[in-house]
Amino acid sequence: MNPYLKMQVDTSTPVERVILLYDKAILHLKEALISLRQGDIPSKVNSIARAERIVQVLNSSLDMEAGGDVARALRDFYETVLTGLFIANKDNDERVLENVIMMLERVKGAWEEVKLKG
Repeated sequence: MNPYLKMQVDTSTPVERVILLYDKAILHLKEALISLRQGDIPSKVNSIARAERIVQVLNSSLDMEAGGDVARALRDFYETVLTGLFIANKDNDERVLENVIMMLERVKGAWEEVKLKG
């Protein structure tokens, strides 16, 4: 792991870590979109796979008992994102990939609001 990123993770709050994961997933998906548009399918596949792993980590870290309705809504959201990534990857569908990026950006914005409210 890059030393700067390690320090950032080590000194961040749980909400800040979630935001960092969203940032990385979005970055990988934007790279996948560029690769797809350039016809670089292996890079697209690799970038989507990285984003999928991040979303799987977010999904598996949910505490379904303590999180209640919010955790259930996030579980549904992450499952929708993973389905979208599967379709985008399989069909090389830019529109689906763009929609997934937009969805992640919106939910990341909600996490940023949570962070601001402390």
